[in-house]
Amino acid sequence: MPISKEKRALYPTDWGEISLRVRAAAGNRCERCKVPNTKTVARGGADDAGTYMLEDGQVFDENDGTYRGTVRGSEYEVDRYVRIVLTVAHLDQNPGNNAADNLRALCQKCHLQHDKDQHMASARATRQSRKAASSLPGIK
Repeated sequence: MPISKEKRALYPTDWGEISLRVRAAAGNRCERCKVPNTKTVARGGADDAGTYMLEDGQVFDENDGTYRGTVRGSEYEVDRYVRIVLTVAHLDQNPGNNAADNLRALCQKCHLQHDKDQHMASARATRQSRKAASSLPGIK
């Protein structure tokens, strides 16, 4: 995931090299769901929800990467196709803590899931701030 301009200063100048090293150590696969970087996968829908399918028909659990079998494309209920982008997550949510044991290579879906609580708290704080500001005289 791209680093926002506001948060860029929180990351070290060599973040690009750190990120490459973490992704390479993970074999260029998400460390949670095992999806390969840069590949386009089919995300399952209906009966196949919670899985993803690679181009060769191999199906995996989207939560832990467990192999579920191989199917023909016509046998798989596709919700959407997604190009995988591998990112690097800070397990403790602190971009200043770049210790190897604090960093994980995660696909965007798993990274968003990991950061879900932080994103929800930020959204809540933003809503509260806007609500408070709108109640001030002369501000709409």
